[in-house]
Amino acid sequence: MTKVLVLDPVHAAGLEILRAAPGIDCVHLPEPTEPEIAEQLADAEVLILRGRHLPRAFFAQAEKLRLVSRHGVGCDNLDFDLLQEMGVTVAVAADSNYLSVAEHAFALTLAALKQLPAGDQAVRSAEWGRRESLGTRELNGATVLVVGYGRIGRAFATRVQAFGADCLVYDPALSDDRELAPGQVRVVTLEAGLAAADVVSLHVPNLPETRNLLTASRLECMRDGAMLVNTARGGIVDETALLEGLNRGRPAIYATDVLASEPPAPDDPLLQRADVILTPHSAALTAEAARRMSERAAQNAVDFLSGALAEEMTALRPS
Repeated sequence: MTKVLVLDPVHAAGLEILRAAPGIDCVHLPEPTEPEIAEQLADAEVLILRGRHLPRAFFAQAEKLRLVSRHGVGCDNLDFDLLQEMGVTVAVAADSNYLSVAEHAFALTLAALKQLPAGDQAVRSAEWGRRESLGTRELNGATVLVVGYGRIGRAFATRVQAFGADCLVYDPALSDDRELAPGQVRVVTLEAGLAAADVVSLHVPNLPETRNLLTASRLECMRDGAMLVNTARGGIVDETALLEGLNRGRPAIYATDVLASEPPAPDDPLLQRADVILTPHSAALTAEAARRMSERAAQNAVDFLSGALAEEMTALRPS
């Protein structure tokens, strides 16, 4: 029997896939302690992992481990160098949550343009007259820059286009011959896109080359009053520079699902600002996506063990 270790709460549909597969011993620890994880991981061949960061020593002692199947897409909680050295493959649930995240980015975009938190607060504080000065705007006719043209970026772009926005795309990873969807225009430099956009939405992974991608100088390129939306990862925006940029109205509003430190400290200055809209890294956690992530993470494990893991689901495949 091949031991598959599943950590933390996951939708039952994924567990059912594992338990129905022949030759698999599924061990699920919904609320594990670190000693329990270390003990169970020591002889596991497959680990299904959500966003938890495990100590390097846990992996180093897992001599039988062959696959880490991410219950999600981002892999910034994994030490790829160590896993490569160990010969461990990493699979991701690449097709499971992109629609949920794209919808969330779209919702944050509308929340920023329509000043929804400020409007809500005005009603609750009996300041009905503030409706005249909220400064709400339309998405129709606006220029939106999509930074990152993967599944999420593409899905977000089609949604803003459906509302009548002009769509620019910046992604240096795109080949020169890659065609964009109709009506979408590629920009060669991030600075050019920032200067042209009313809304900037981030959809890039957290990699060394994207760390602090939005620096002080790049934020200064933004139009006065432009909105910045982040459903990618914390750390892509330099938050120290962001605070200074918000004071100058570049961006005018930062609407984000992610922060450099999660959860944030109670004294994090971003929490104190009316020009910041926050959600708790919940974009991918819809009921539908939770089921799909569980099912995909489990199916990737089954496919790997049968030699049928799809290339598009593989984030690391040691040679």
